[in-house]
Amino acid sequence: MRYSPYENEYKTAAMMSEAAKLEYFLTRVFEAEEIWGLDDGCEWVTIDHGDDNIMPIWPYEKFAQDFSDAHNAEKANTQLGITAESLEDFLYNTLSELIDCDITLSIMPDAQSPGCLISPHRLYEILEGMIDAGEYKLDS
Repeated sequence: MRYSPYENEYKTAAMMSEAAKLEYFLTRVFEAEEIWGLDDGCEWVTIDHGDDNIMPIWPYEKFAQDFSDAHNAEKANTQLGITAESLEDFLYNTLSELIDCDITLSIMPDAQSPGCLISPHRLYEILEGMIDAGEYKLDS
């Protein structure tokens, strides 16, 4: 099991369409069995996107760290770190909270793109569907 993108994946990720980012994310989170996001030292954080708050997430630490570094360089008053959560905890705990709070997820945003915006309810349905279809299973 690998925990970082291949070099060619890393180089082309910023050029992926929203649909390609979502597909890549889904494949890789089941492979790595973890989700990466931003934190403020205490908890996962959301960022402003127009009138909405979104929670950015990535399948690998490298993407999250790049985004955090760019954000911190741009906004010196808010220093964000990164954090990971197991796919199982994210699926069955965090997504439920995000559904209740109606927080939009941003799949693999980068400096040029907000990534693939998706509701937590829709992401939950997709992940559960993949598990139910037998395409993936969570190791517990």
